[in-house]
Amino acid sequence: MRATSHKAVRDLRRQRAQVVAVAVTILLGVALYIASAGAFRNLSGSYAHTYDRLHFADLVATGGDAADVAAAARSAGAAGTTARTQIDPPLLIGGTKLLGRVVGLPGTDRPAVDDVDVREGEYLSSAAPDGVLVERHAADTFGLHVGDRVRVFAAGGWHPVTVRGVAVSAEYLWPARSRQEVLSDPHAFAVLFVPQQVVERWSATGPNQTLVTLPPAASPQRAAAVARAMRDAGAVDVSTRADQPSNAALHEDLAGFDELSVAFPLLFLTAAAVASYVLLARRVLAERPIIGTLMASGARRGRLVRHYLLQGLLIGLIGAVTGVVLGVLATGLLTRGYTDALGIPDTIVSGHPELAVIGLAFGVVVGLSGAAAPALAAARTVPADAMRNATASRLPGRWSRFVARLARLPVSTRMALRDVFRSRRRTAATMLGTVLALILVLASVGMLTSLSDALDEQFDQIQRQDATVTADVSTNDPAHGPAHDPAHDIVRQLRSAHGVAAVESTRTGPVTAAHGGHSYATTLSGFKPNTSMHGFRTTDGGWTDLPPDGVLAGAGLADQLDVAVGDTIVLRTEHGIARVRLAGLLDEPMGTAIYATNDVAASALPDAGTATYLIRFAGDVDRDTMRQRITRLSGVVAYADSHAVVASVDQYLGLLWAFIGIMIVLGGILAFAVIYVTMAVNVVERTNELATLRTAGVPLRRVASTLATENLLATILGLPLGLLLGVLAARGFLDSFASDLFHFDLRLGWWALPAAAIGVLAAATLSQWPATRAIRRMDIARVVRERAT
Repeated sequence: MRATSHKAVRDLRRQRAQVVAVAVTILLGVALYIASAGAFRNLSGSYAHTYDRLHFADLVATGGDAADVAAAARSAGAAGTTARTQIDPPLLIGGTKLLGRVVGLPGTDRPAVDDVDVREGEYLSSAAPDGVLVERHAADTFGLHVGDRVRVFAAGGWHPVTVRGVAVSAEYLWPARSRQEVLSDPHAFAVLFVPQQVVERWSATGPNQTLVTLPPAASPQRAAAVARAMRDAGAVDVSTRADQPSNAALHEDLAGFDELSVAFPLLFLTAAAVASYVLLARRVLAERPIIGTLMASGARRGRLVRHYLLQGLLIGLIGAVTGVVLGVLATGLLTRGYTDALGIPDTIVSGHPELAVIGLAFGVVVGLSGAAAPALAAARTVPADAMRNATASRLPGRWSRFVARLARLPVSTRMALRDVFRSRRRTAATMLGTVLALILVLASVGMLTSLSDALDEQFDQIQRQDATVTADVSTNDPAHGPAHDPAHDIVRQLRSAHGVAAVESTRTGPVTAAHGGHSYATTLSGFKPNTSMHGFRTTDGGWTDLPPDGVLAGAGLADQLDVAVGDTIVLRTEHGIARVRLAGLLDEPMGTAIYATNDVAASALPDAGTATYLIRFAGDVDRDTMRQRITRLSGVVAYADSHAVVASVDQYLGLLWAFIGIMIVLGGILAFAVIYVTMAVNVVERTNELATLRTAGVPLRRVASTLATENLLATILGLPLGLLLGVLAARGFLDSFASDLFHFDLRLGWWALPAAAIGVLAAATLSQWPATRAIRRMDIARVVRERAT
């Protein structure tokens, strides 16, 4: 081994604690990147494998004559088509009444598009028309197995069916009813797959959906041509795979996770580069006499540059190699944890060697970038200047003279104040470590508090109802005469039920909003004009009422349709169209729905033979008891608990919650590592000064206090900038989730900024302990001998 290489390894070994701290920071950045990026690719591959295996539709057309629409799609270049009927009738599963979904499938052959994977039992059979398949999420929620009985409310009555099998569907990898109901009460939605002829008999209509697959690697132009052909053939709406509710929800979650998986590791790697720079810059400063001697003896500048670059490279490789190993191991665990939590049927865990190479490259780049400036500084050393007496001191500057005149302050405090600005680079490094730690912590805390506040706002201030009830009002009761109004009877029962404080009727249903050649599938909800069940917050932060002759819509509709307030939009359903004026835009955390009075909604939505009511509970009631009490009422056919959606949110955002929690912890580790390296190097750099103080009889506690005060002052100086950039980073990360599905405003509680600052200060305080320990173990006699030589 060359002498310089041997010296590089020896020097790193002598400062192994600081080297380990820098390497751990690199390790965390590399491991986070590989694990998160690898998991993202694995999850995307898992989805794609399931979609390909089950022939997931590329386009779904609703309405029109299914045969004509399918023929138009094939003539425009579609690879496969399937026509089916889909309805949303009430279901009775056990003692639970809910508004479910029934999807028609061939009773003999498997469908060419949107097939299902039967995991338990058998596929449908024309010989058993009452046999159905239940979607896996519903089977898990309600504990359904082969042979269990379920009842479907259709054609004016309840129809018993038997569970023939439990199936996985690519359409419901995440059980979303629609894009506006991505998150809902798990006990309020279930999907049944029923023989097509049975569904047609229940609905009294033919197929109302046309599913289309495109050739492999079809161009966007081909997809647009097929969609246009289906619309021209009479389809009311055509949605792409990207717009499919389940697929959109899952990829929205993954997209946000993917952005975080790049941004957060970069913070660690940046901090590692700073810490590496501090470590090697201080070493170059301490070794100036040696460097001067070597250069005076004929050592080449390139050899010195390579010597210090080698130290940075070794630090980077130590952290990167370990980070790659841990990242590869964590990738599989993270992928399986996510797919298990969401119930994804196929888990694809692939090796991604390119990520390992990128991780190693990160380590090399970080190590070399941290060492570059110190190495060049060493090469520019003038031998004569470097070989002068190292103990010669510079004249004090203005700040030092000002601090010296503050006679009322203790000497240790004045020394700390002087040293904060005497070594600006060291102070700047400590401040930068503080800033990076605060960015990491506040970005994580900001997302956590903002998501929590958004959920509270959505289900307390905007959706104010506690439950939604669907009732059968299609027929009159002969016992009460032809003038009997079943809707009035339902309202009377609901209002008299113990625990119910208020009841309001509502009209809701799917519509396709169109304007200027753009269309968007959403939900139209009607309320009474002075409703107390829903709040309407405008984009300027105020609250408004429903307009008497127009509609309100989520702000995302303006981007989807390129529409402005005052414009007229078209609302299409399978039964016709209605033209309405857009009276205002709303700021809502979840969804992009349209709202109107019941009268306006009735003009656009067909009469379904059922009525929907919103209810609010009186005081603190047991929700399970209320579910049972209300579903037992005569005429009630479905019930949904508005607050039970929180369970779905926790499951949907499970990976994000875990990621945020880990980032908050790692933010403290990041602050500790960077500040610890800075302080440890500070001790090494000031060995002579500290030894002199100890020789003069200054107590260890006072020496350590002086050093701690200096470093904590540098940390405090970095707090304002760190808090500001942390808030901006949190807002930027939240904006990465913005879409028509979700829109979150940054909400930091009053405690967030003080808590983040205190946390970083606590990490800085904790990092004083190793520095104090180093001062205690200092060999004063050896330092004095070295100064005398």
